[in-house]
Amino acid sequence: MRLIDWLKQLGQGKSADVELSDASVRDLIRYLENCDVDCEQVFNALDLYAETEIRKEDAARLMPLVHDHLETCLECCDEYEALLDVLAKASEKPEA
Repeated sequence: MRLIDWLKQLGQGKSADVELSDASVRDLIRYLENCDVDCEQVFNALDLYAETEIRKEDAARLMPLVHDHLETCLECCDEYEALLDVLAKASEKPEA
């Protein structure tokens, strides 16, 4: 079932017996959050996003707005890659 059909059902007072896919739920969340984050917001979340990646968790799924911004903004993507390099080098150093 498409998201728009599901929402129309709810708006007509009908129960939505059909479950939405994960992708549809993510789309709804993005829509409700306005889907736009600016570079400052992404910059403030980069450390958490990078640490999530380093822990081998799915940062794109957990922080889709940051992921989408990084896909389209070269400057933020460069900052993210630099941060990943620093974190990778820091994890390679033996503890003293």
